[in-house]
Parts: sequence; structure tokens; C-alpha cells
Amino acid sequence: MQPIINEWQLDTKLNRALQNQHRADFALWLAVLSPAVNEMAAFFTPEPAQHQPQHDLYQQLSVRPNRDFAWQENDTRLMRNHSEAVLISLAQLKLEYALNPAPWVRQNNPKKIDGDVYANLDSHTRRHLNGILPSKTPVDETGLFEILQQLHEPEQVN
Repeated sequence: MQPIINEWQLDTKLNRALQNQHRADFALWLAVLSPAVNEMAAFFTPEPAQHQPQHDLYQQLSVRPNRDFAWQENDTRLMRNHSEAVLISLAQLKLEYALNPAPWVRQNNPKKIDGDVYANLDSHTRRHLNGILPSKTPVDETGLFEILQQLHEPEQVN
């Protein structure tokens, strides 16, 4: 089936479906149109201005982006501040931790998976994690043609 690219190829089917309030037909004819309408457009929208101000949502809301999960160079001072906050009160520690969260791991290794999780993975996922992908067998196009011929042959009655 050749995709319909232009609306004029539909003739008046789209308009008739809209006028007669046949919503299903209108949705069908609209779906038949190619999604690459912008490639076939006769008119183009103007290009946006080159110098538009950058809107940084973090800066507007005065929010810092989340820190990395791994240990960083200034975390020794951070942990010392947390230990001093414990001596003051539990509320002070909670406030300190909310403002400056502590690191979760010593080194950030996104490929590291817990042993229990790895044991529950299926063999397909384990192969992909280890980088052992099965080799692809060469495709024989004539085999597909033979299968299609067998499907369309009338059944022989013995």
C-alpha cells in the first residue's frame, strides 16, 4: 500500500466524514495521512529568533540539582557537619541532611547489580548484561518465498 501524503489524494472523504459527523471515518482518513506533513508543506513557519533568553527552572525556583550518588571530594566536611548536627538535636540533623544530603555509595558504578537481583534475571537479560549476544543467522529470502507459495497453494486431497 502506498502511503497517502497529500490531502487532495483523499478527495472529499475527509470533509464528508467531518460534515456528516462520522467520527470513526474521520479518524481513519486522518490516520491514513502520512505523518511527514512538514516535508510536503508549501509554506513553512518562520525560524525562531536566534537570541532567546535561557530559562533555567532551577535558578527561577532557587533549587539546586540533585547531587551524584557517589562520594565527592567535599563529602568529608559534609559528614563532619552532619555529626555536629547530631550533637545539637535530631531536628538539626534532619534539617542538615535535607539541605545537604550525604552520598549513598563510595563509587558510582551503574553496571553493578545486587546478587539477588542478578539471580532473578532471565537468561536473555543476563546475556545482554554480560555483552554476550547470540550471532545472527543469515537470512535466506528464497525460503520466505517458498513458504508463501506453500500457503497459497490449494490443498491437495488424496
